[in-house]
Amino acid sequence: VKWIRVLYTDFAAFTRDQEMLISEENTFDYIEGFVIINRTSVLSNWRSSFNPKDPAQASLFESHGKTLFCLEMTKNFNHGDLDSVNQ
Repeated sequence: VKWIRVLYTDFAAFTRDQEMLISEENTFDYIEGFVIINRTSVLSNWRSSFNPKDPAQASLFESHGKTLFCLEMTKNFNHGDLDSVNQ
């Protein structure tokens, strides 16, 4: 499994990329989006979610620093296919 994590500070870019990845065929085998809120330090954060029908809710998270939006994706592959998966 190839695992990729992409962090965003811009909510519009995060949702644009997430919607594109979900709607396209033959992208990833697993796609998850979530919010990371810095409470006291980068090591002490927690994940949260919000209603996609209310994207304004994403700006209401209380953070002691930056609010990050994250996409995690996985791609399953055979070892012989590694070169094409990396592309």
